[in-house]
Amino acid sequence: MKSLLQLTSCLVILMFFTRCKHEPMLYEGEEGLYFAVQFGPEWGDEKVWANQPVSPVEFINIAGNVDTIKLKVMITGALKDYDRPFVVNVVSDSTSAIQDENYNILSDELVIKANQNHGFVPIILYRTENIQKEKKELMLQIIPNDHFTIGLPIWKRLSGQWESTVAKGDFKADFHKVQISDFVSKPLRWIGQAPATTGIEGGWWGEFSEKKYRLICEHFDLVYEDFTTDARMPNAKRDVIREYMVRFLQSLYNQGTPILEEDGRLMWFSGVSWSSKIGVPYR
Repeated sequence: MKSLLQLTSCLVILMFFTRCKHEPMLYEGEEGLYFAVQFGPEWGDEKVWANQPVSPVEFINIAGNVDTIKLKVMITGALKDYDRPFVVNVVSDSTSAIQDENYNILSDELVIKANQNHGFVPIILYRTENIQKEKKELMLQIIPNDHFTIGLPIWKRLSGQWESTVAKGDFKADFHKVQISDFVSKPLRWIGQAPATTGIEGGWWGEFSEKKYRLICEHFDLVYEDFTTDARMPNAKRDVIREYMVRFLQSLYNQGTPILEEDGRLMWFSGVSWSSKIGVPYR
């Protein structure tokens, strides 16, 4: 009976919160808390987006080195006219992310405000070298306290709600996983290469390298998606990047402080005063 009351409370929240968020909602059930993280295609909204047990955070598509995410939590039971703190712990044996290096949880902000049926777990995430080759995971768990128990132990997809793209089936709603990565591969609109027969860089941008890609992103405030379509990266923009990078690299070279690739060769764009061959160091 208790589970039924909890589920009924959950359904009332999901069905009527958007329409009646300025009206008091009176419903019965144990005062609990569960993760209610939703996302999906931009043509949808919270009415149809799936509840997700995993939040992938890909720094490859984020400008800058710091990002803040807010994981939504919902209550079951009655609204209260006072603030109620809640507790979220890191599950250490399911977490590879490192506190202060990969993430920081803003614990002081873990509060369900008065007369609200939801709150957020704000987490600051950092772009670091240790997520460039393997993703790091942060597993969180809601912990009961004096104000809340576990409101919905198992999440079951509602009728009319889309399926999750990151996890199939039912899942524990008191847990949520954040996956952090910064993987790079050659994007579609990269223009240039070094033929296998000669190894000499050619085209506008030369051979793709992660170092060169990240340098372009740093100077032009770009993310990976900017390199994926003609609309985001037209030829005119590619040429502007080439001209800028030529001036930048040539200036450093003339000063005696050239930028080198990982194999020791000079970083190359079409227009610099040198040639560059894969695997052949500058000096």
